[in-house]
Amino acid sequence: MDVKSIVAALIISGVILGVVGAKTFVFIEDDPRFCKTCHLMEEAWNKWYQSPHRNVTCHECHVANMEENMRLLVVYFTERPERVREDIREHVKIENERCEECHFKQGKWPYVAETAGHKFHLEKAHANCIDCHGGRIHKFVPDRSECWQCHSDKKLKIKSMDFHCTNCHPFLASVNERGEDIKPHQQDCKKCHTERNIILALPEGAHANTDCSYCHQPHVTEEPFSCETCHTMPKNPMHTKHEGKDCRSCHQPHKSVGVRAICESCHTDKTNHYPTIKCTTCHK
Repeated sequence: MDVKSIVAALIISGVILGVVGAKTFVFIEDDPRFCKTCHLMEEAWNKWYQSPHRNVTCHECHVANMEENMRLLVVYFTERPERVREDIREHVKIENERCEECHFKQGKWPYVAETAGHKFHLEKAHANCIDCHGGRIHKFVPDRSECWQCHSDKKLKIKSMDFHCTNCHPFLASVNERGEDIKPHQQDCKKCHTERNIILALPEGAHANTDCSYCHQPHVTEEPFSCETCHTMPKNPMHTKHEGKDCRSCHQPHKSVGVRAICESCHTDKTNHYPTIKCTTCHK
């Protein structure tokens, strides 16, 4: 074989090796299928494949340098672990900057910048995105169990309220409307409790501008707070005569009930006693 043939063969071999090497490098660095070759990643890969991030490669979020990659490779081949070791779990941690590449800087998800819940948790609580969105492998929509990781004292006392925290806390409300305030107020409660437009019948409109949380705190107690938490019992004949009775026997929350009808619910023998006037006209 002459020199030209040898040179040509070397060049062709070099090109082939270069192409194979480049494809191998791209496969290792950019192709999620490479991650799936590790049996530990099968569950994570399947959940990623079914998630909204399916078109985002593993390495766009999980960034590791050459040293970290080699350490993972050595552990995999030498130990064949059945679960991810605690000392290499740092690999799954993702800094906010990685999320911002898509969700913030490119404007694909304005909720991050424009919603009250994200603004508070990022700027005031200094939370990482994965604190809420990474509690379960590639399940990016937070479950309330993610909220409980930090707010463990806020589990609901009312069993019938078996729903997500954001049903009450307007996490995605506009910053322009609420700032960073995601505590539920009366208008938030009324989104579900539409039938309760009149807060108290006696006296009319007494609590119309009061937040529901003054009486109802489902994270603290199943029953509403006692009226005496805020109100001192008036020293007048009407209240003295009814002392010992629950305030709500007369002051019926959330019901538009006439004064006389409330009195007659107990004083049934007084139905025809001056029926055209309010009881409180005479009884003070």
